[in-house]
Amino acid sequence: MNTNSEQYDVAVLGSGPGGYVAAIRASQLGLKVALVEKYEKFGGTCLHWGCVPTKALLLNAELYEKAQKGKEFGILCKDIRLDFRLVKARKDKIVKKLSMGTDFLMKKNKIDSFHGRGRLIAPGVIQVEGNQVQEIRAGKTIIATGSEAKMFPGLRADGRTVLTNREILDLDAVPQSLLIIGGGAVGVEFASIFSRFGASVTLVEMLPRLLPAEDREISEEIRKLLVKKRIKVLLNAKLEEMQIQDGHAKAKVSTPDGAVQDIVAEKALIAVGRQPVTENLGLEKLKIETVRGFISVDRAMQTSARGIYAIGDIVPTQALAHLASHEGILAAEHIAKGSARPINYDLVPNCTYCSPEVASVGLTEDTARERGIEVVTAKFPFAAVSKATIAGESEGFVKLVGDRKYRQILGVHMVGPRVTELAAAAAAAIGLEATAADLSHMIHPHPTISEGIMEAAHALYGGAAIHI
Repeated sequence: MNTNSEQYDVAVLGSGPGGYVAAIRASQLGLKVALVEKYEKFGGTCLHWGCVPTKALLLNAELYEKAQKGKEFGILCKDIRLDFRLVKARKDKIVKKLSMGTDFLMKKNKIDSFHGRGRLIAPGVIQVEGNQVQEIRAGKTIIATGSEAKMFPGLRADGRTVLTNREILDLDAVPQSLLIIGGGAVGVEFASIFSRFGASVTLVEMLPRLLPAEDREISEEIRKLLVKKRIKVLLNAKLEEMQIQDGHAKAKVSTPDGAVQDIVAEKALIAVGRQPVTENLGLEKLKIETVRGFISVDRAMQTSARGIYAIGDIVPTQALAHLASHEGILAAEHIAKGSARPINYDLVPNCTYCSPEVASVGLTEDTARERGIEVVTAKFPFAAVSKATIAGESEGFVKLVGDRKYRQILGVHMVGPRVTELAAAAAAAIGLEATAADLSHMIHPHPTISEGIMEAAHALYGGAAIHI
């Protein structure tokens, strides 16, 4: 075993959007940092098998769909076809470029990197099992080992017919039919990708609605719009059995009426959620408290073990890349300064990059009522927003949730064109305690999609929007 003679101020386990951002921030604050990554490349699931490659595919799907509607825009194309090899090549090129960018950031910030599986063997001591076994010593440790796809008991992803979010990104061709189990963000995004590429898609969700973390009206609207795009959606439906026969996935799915449907698809994607990667990290030895596999932390991301922090998908907060990054910054600043501003988890944006997009910040109508707030809401359709009509994407709406007395904005919920780009502005409005009057008096540029928020604010504040 090789024991590294250097003493680090901070060792970070995992280089996803939580870990590598934590390492950079710690280095910026003058700390000597070691970064441990079990894979060959930095960036974690988000860069290699999640956020980045899926959004690349979503853009291809959008352009392909637009090309098929070219006549509507006066653009006539006789031979429109999809070359999935080039689609995949572009996705891989983007991932490679951003991965090289992450490598550059590690060097720029003078972060020492170690490739191998990290494990805590004593307070301040990390064992790294790679080409050789090494020991790293650090005053503080940040665990950021992320998550992996959940599977049904007894069901195994073979990587050819039954897939997770990782294997589906390596398909060489668009399947004729695709069965997706799970109607959360991952399932809905892949349904949106492959249906536009030409696959026959069936989306199965065991809960009563898609995107269950979203406002109920948003969930129902995206269901309607996906069905309109020829995606078959089964809600309150449960996967009872799945087998691989003749190179196809054959599933039995029970529905609320007691019937059992037999569904046969060329490929099946299991998208029922994520589970934290916390096994074999040495948590028990250091008596680090966990609940259902998640590491318990305080508002500064500190675990129950002195000097050890945890961030990202391994803690019981929303499993979102942008949140993991901010938790990493919080942990690094707390280590360097002794204190840091806690995260307001009510202000974490949720984004689903389907077509049309879904984005939200703040309290849903149900959550606000559960907190005892007397709620008032207002909606404005994108069909009445000029820029949406110009873009040929006028489906969906903006919904504002506020308190009845002051009309303070408590939640912004959107389904429509490019609404993920509006989420940060919505978070700023809620974080600054803006009222509907404040939003309605802010001059929004015309024509833009953002006018939908302003119009909804007019409706919440003055009782009526202008353009409807």
